[in-house]
Amino acid sequence: MTNTLTTVLEKVNSGLGQGGVLDQIDKLFRKQQRINLFEKLEKIDTKEVDDFPVVLYKSIMPNGKKQPALLRFYLPSWKDHDEIFWQSLGDYVILAMHRVTDVEFDSSRGRMKMKYFPKIKGRIKNPEDIRVIIQKIAYLVDTEGLPTDFTRFRRMTERRDSLGEMSKEQAALIGAALKLIQLP
Repeated sequence: MTNTLTTVLEKVNSGLGQGGVLDQIDKLFRKQQRINLFEKLEKIDTKEVDDFPVVLYKSIMPNGKKQPALLRFYLPSWKDHDEIFWQSLGDYVILAMHRVTDVEFDSSRGRMKMKYFPKIKGRIKNPEDIRVIIQKIAYLVDTEGLPTDFTRFRRMTERRDSLGEMSKEQAALIGAALKLIQLP
């Protein structure tokens, strides 16, 4: 973790990016989380997730850069799961997909709707790849392989002891301190 923090601070100090220092740190940290999540997903055998069906029942491709793609999934084994599990699933899907504009779920019916702008190049290209990713994430969340306290759905101000509770002055002070700190 210390090595990751050092790398992030070096990239923020030397690289270009949108947003303030804390925003840049958050983006780089989430990129590292995404890499870690995909490493964990790649270790899962497809036979293990056979008991966690995820059915892609509707797919509407995007209209250029104007309208996002729409995918609808049915997770029969997740019918009537608690909302915290669905929020965690949505959080990890947002982390994995990176360009998600909206994720909605209906826990009583076991359905999920996702809007996203697909990547042109890279790992994720088609809806079937996304279905497999969601299936593996659902498996890991259900078997407690991933924690359910990952809270991208919740607002930053609802988190206690987090960056969201800081005033602008406090955040600016931390940002300035991070720029001045020289880590070995």
